[in-house]
Amino acid sequence: MNLAESIIKNVLLSDNQNQILYNLNSLSGKEITKKTLTLASNLRATKNFLPGERVILIMKDSPEFIYSFLALISIGCIPVPINPLIKDSELDYILENSKAIGVIVDDHQYLRVHKSMFSSNHIIVDSVIVNLSSTNEYTLNNYLSQYMQESDALSAFDFEYEKNSPIAFWQYTSGTTGNPKAVQHTHHTMLLNTDMFARQTLKIDKTDIIMSVSKMFFGYGLGNSLFFPLLVGASVIIDKEWFSIDNLKKNISLYQPTVFFGSPKVYLDILQNEKKFNLKDFTNIKLFISAGAALPFPLKKAWKDRFGKSIVNGIGSTEIGHIFLCDHELDLAEENALGIPVEGYEIKICKSDNPEESIDSCNEIGEMCVYPPANTLSSYWNMPKANREKYKNGWYFSGDLCSKTQQGIYLYHGRKDDLFKVNGRWVSPWEIENIILNEFSEISECALTFHLDENEFPSPILYVVNKAGTDIMALEDKIYTKLRLTTSSYKHPSKILFIEELPRNSNGKVNKKQLVNHNVN
Repeated sequence: MNLAESIIKNVLLSDNQNQILYNLNSLSGKEITKKTLTLASNLRATKNFLPGERVILIMKDSPEFIYSFLALISIGCIPVPINPLIKDSELDYILENSKAIGVIVDDHQYLRVHKSMFSSNHIIVDSVIVNLSSTNEYTLNNYLSQYMQESDALSAFDFEYEKNSPIAFWQYTSGTTGNPKAVQHTHHTMLLNTDMFARQTLKIDKTDIIMSVSKMFFGYGLGNSLFFPLLVGASVIIDKEWFSIDNLKKNISLYQPTVFFGSPKVYLDILQNEKKFNLKDFTNIKLFISAGAALPFPLKKAWKDRFGKSIVNGIGSTEIGHIFLCDHELDLAEENALGIPVEGYEIKICKSDNPEESIDSCNEIGEMCVYPPANTLSSYWNMPKANREKYKNGWYFSGDLCSKTQQGIYLYHGRKDDLFKVNGRWVSPWEIENIILNEFSEISECALTFHLDENEFPSPILYVVNKAGTDIMALEDKIYTKLRLTTSSYKHPSKILFIEELPRNSNGKVNKKQLVNHNVN
């Protein structure tokens, strides 16, 4: 099988005349198929795009992103989407690490990547394709418009099958610790996740209109905006612009989505600008889903109180492909509850300091491990040591710390790699962050990490993003008072620093590594 072929067959079967809603226009499934197979045929004809070769996509969300992604898979190439705002140093690393033979970029990205590409002796494909053996340049639009006869019929197109090209696409991890890692996904990964999560768990169908704030370069957004709608037959709103409250409100008004995918930061931003929204704005939205980071319970409760609708809290990872555990249709009272596994995914908890030993008792904290459906387990590109550590006997060791209640509900306790020791005792930042976010409504976000004191010993530091008009000195006193009453003294921050916003990596997650290097003097 070929992943793109499966998607295209579903698109044609659904026959949705408004499959993609973009820039006040709509595209039908037949139009998407024609564009995709035309591009695939023309790329194949260049003789440069061979099965197994990697091609980087540095593109904002657009129909062209979807055509390019599917066309490359169709001919056996491996598309590798990355953030258009990626730093030059990370881009250089990915170009070298992936050994990509080409890059597809938006117009405004050409000059930015030109130097890196030519210094690496790669091919560039942007709206301009430059072949190593030729000086001819062709725009991406030319490749999309030069229709070839065989591209008009699905039956006439020769897809590159899985046995010759077992990997369908790559995604690079966030890179919060060290360089980003390339996760290799099979042709089955998102077919099965779409069926089990989007179709069976969320009950998304062809009558829905999907809107995702997370972009397609990010694994969460790629599932939301490409795999889910095209495989289920739902319409999808595609927007090249970056998130803003005004743009969000405009898109909701124009397209009336029924399913909304966001992150905790997006839901927080909406609540902080709640005067711009009223209950009617969200009337048609039957599902709000959050992933990409832990959803604080106070935020989930504030959303329900304000808009009368629940947020489905999900946890996923780049290594698994999308969400594998969520609280859909569960009325959970635990403040750090994640929910139960999506059907088809198995979960176990292993001891943090001994991953070979499973935890069978309830409420004991350990590392969450995921056993995905058959033929969907991923692996890292060219990283045998990391593969041995993270993928064992079909299980993926996630690095998330969890426990399990007697009722089978999984509770979140932060990230294993966020833990640090103070005087030989472990500190879990999530524990402190959760206490503070639950207690103080004047705090929007917070993060606990550490710095090395004058004796080179780790010392906790709390970073706080407070709401406007807050009495900072009074708030600082209240935080210390609360922590003294609820936690051991070695967990208390030696300093509380109030900042405007928490730093985030290219995938939008809080970058605690950057906070560790923050000047606290």
